Amino acid sequence: MSKLTSTLMAVTLGATLAGCAPPPSYYTTQPMHQQSNRQERLLMDAGFNVRQADSPRREALLNRLPPNRMLVRYRNERPVYIYSDPQSCRCLYVGNERAYQNYRRLANEQNLAGDQYTAGRYDEPGADWDAWGSEW
Repeated sequence: MSKLTSTLMAVTLGATLAGCAPPPSYYTTQPMHQQSNRQERLLMDAGFNVRQADSPRREALLNRLPPNRMLVRYRNERPVYIYSDPQSCRCLYVGNERAYQNYRRLANEQNLAGDQYTAGRYDEPGADWDAWGSEW
């Protein structure tokens, strides 16, 4: 067998095998979807309430929030914890101190770590928090 024939066979075999693999997006979308479901379950189990972005006011505020991050803001000197999910549910999860402590405990029990599980302070001047309800 000549060198040219061997090279052509190797290239053909490589191209054939590459065509059998799932598209690259298969690998990147699966874990994100699973992570979104896990995060939703964690928040709900901890006692967070879901607020849908079902009005233009709510949608505008949701789009200004850092996505998929636990944030804390203060209302009347009391913490209100929020987690925005603009891709999966187009909603905001809202919880009090007790819900946040439950959330941290559950995340710790599941050996989950990272910035998304720790609340960062968030105050945006002029934000229309009343769009989400009276406790803002």
